[in-house]
Amino acid sequence: MMPRSNPTVSLARLIVVWPLFVAATLNAADGQSYDEPKVTDEDRDHWSFQPIVRVCPPAVKQGSWPENSIDRFVLDSLEQVSLSPAPQADRATWLRRLKFDLQGLPPTREEIISFQADTAVDADARLVDRLLASPAYGERWAQHWLDLARFAESDGFEHDLVRGEAWRYRQWVVDALNDDMPYHRFIESQIAGDLIDSGADAIATVFCMSGPDMPDINEQDLRRHDRLNELTSTIGASLLGLQLHCCQCHDHKYDPISIGDFYRVRTIFEGAIPELKRGEMPITLARQPAPLSPRIYHRGEIGHPGQFVKPRPPRIVRPVPDEETFDSGDPRQAFVRWLFHQDNPLTARVIANRVWQHHFGDSLCENPNDFGIVAAGPSHPELLDWLATEFRDQDWSLKRLHRVIVLSAAYRQASYCDGESEISAKHFARSVAKDPDNDFLSRFPRRRLEGETLRDALLCVSGQLNTQYGGPSVMPPLPPELLSTLLKDQWRTSNARGDHVRRSIYVFARRNLRYPMFEAFDRPDAGATCGRRDRSTTAIQSLLMLNGDFTFEAARQLRDVVLRPVLSSASGEEVQPAARVNLTAGQWHESIDRLYFRVLGRAPTDFEMGTLADWRDSSDRGSGDALLLVCVALLNSNEFLYID
Repeated sequence: MMPRSNPTVSLARLIVVWPLFVAATLNAADGQSYDEPKVTDEDRDHWSFQPIVRVCPPAVKQGSWPENSIDRFVLDSLEQVSLSPAPQADRATWLRRLKFDLQGLPPTREEIISFQADTAVDADARLVDRLLASPAYGERWAQHWLDLARFAESDGFEHDLVRGEAWRYRQWVVDALNDDMPYHRFIESQIAGDLIDSGADAIATVFCMSGPDMPDINEQDLRRHDRLNELTSTIGASLLGLQLHCCQCHDHKYDPISIGDFYRVRTIFEGAIPELKRGEMPITLARQPAPLSPRIYHRGEIGHPGQFVKPRPPRIVRPVPDEETFDSGDPRQAFVRWLFHQDNPLTARVIANRVWQHHFGDSLCENPNDFGIVAAGPSHPELLDWLATEFRDQDWSLKRLHRVIVLSAAYRQASYCDGESEISAKHFARSVAKDPDNDFLSRFPRRRLEGETLRDALLCVSGQLNTQYGGPSVMPPLPPELLSTLLKDQWRTSNARGDHVRRSIYVFARRNLRYPMFEAFDRPDAGATCGRRDRSTTAIQSLLMLNGDFTFEAARQLRDVVLRPVLSSASGEEVQPAARVNLTAGQWHESIDRLYFRVLGRAPTDFEMGTLADWRDSSDRGSGDALLLVCVALLNSNEFLYID
């Protein structure tokens, strides 16, 4: 920017620079080439562009600890810094961790008791297989992908118009994950599904059109230009771990990616984005190609088209075999083949890194959407390559990748010291001192439930959760003060009470209005692809959990469920529990025991039971009111809100 303090200098600079600027613009408009930086051997030396190599798991000193190859890589890095793994978590803790990870739901008392009693050698493996086979698995893991797909069921911007059939894409993702669709087919369907099948696979291409949109803009050519740029940026970050969006206007400042690379990738999709009419809201790719104008746009402006380009992947990951197939056939299908070619090191690394991230809270790389030069490299590079090759060699099966991760000793580690073992206390003191950020995985990382999982857990433990599978999205009630701020019909509360307590994956995803609990607990706004959610700790979260109507209703329902066996009549008919009903000491003890198992997955300790008994005796509240307060307290406890 020119200095405002000296208009004479500014004018002089303008006189000198303007002819050069005009000449450059004219050259660009004439389609002449620009001076594109070359990709050097030094550029390709960066770890993420190096070929994936199947690494042999290293030899380790504590040979009895590893359960599989993952553990040898983790243990090797620990031993190099004179650390050892944490003690193994108890089976109930591991079960709770596992069920939240794979299904997004807490374990029931029956599941806990059954698993504790199963002492067979293959008990853990059978449990993992059962959880992966449940429809709840797809309902849990679909949200991770929808974050990447910047999925919402409305356009955003001022009018935030509804996309009536967008929910079908969400359901396609859930079904595909439950079917363990191979990852290469999963991606192919979302990039070129319309070329495979006019039905379900065509719905999958909503991935490409899921970004925000402004249908009523006057300049429809600019609208299409922006959608193509947004899609190209999403493809780069979500599938390749490359920040292509930086190159809409100029060559990347750090990474070996040029503006030419950006528009070559964009050209792969240009023929599939339909010509748009004002007010029209297409959500899938076009089967009839749109007219092509495959150019570089200097400074990213539609009014400054430059040289023509051919559809190609980024040069940093080339050369590729059969490059001419990008010209002779549909470039999207050629792009899919390139993505999953064995010489492409990015695709497998990026998705393996993401799966690890959602099991351990952090990815092996600093930024799961950026494998470039500025971002820190992987903490365990050999482990990442082993996971990538294992995933690729096992037919791109996500369920098999989950299985090997969650059955590892690294995943079984405790997250904190239980205070009962001197060895455990010494280990954790040393672990925190030498590995404060847990970079070496010297303990399991404790993490808070996400907003969607927290809502589902509240509904589940209170006996309200409607587990109906699939179908259009639902709109649970919103607080009146929030509804009063909305335009007419922006949120039509579903009529059926059962819809109000469906799983969170089925809650209508409005771009300009996130469901309050989701917004408070860091759900992204779907404005761009999100590979890693923020992790905030705010007063709003505490107030929502302590004073929110949703939490209090869950607490009331939980209290009634807990009291139901106690208050059943002799004939077996259940009576509505009264808020001030008085319980005997034995009934109170039984109710607290059931409550702890439902909420925390364990029995109360003697100290907890004694403290609650003393409080009840000294309280002027009836047992029903007192138990309601205990329910609220447990639902706000760290032990409920966090996964150990």
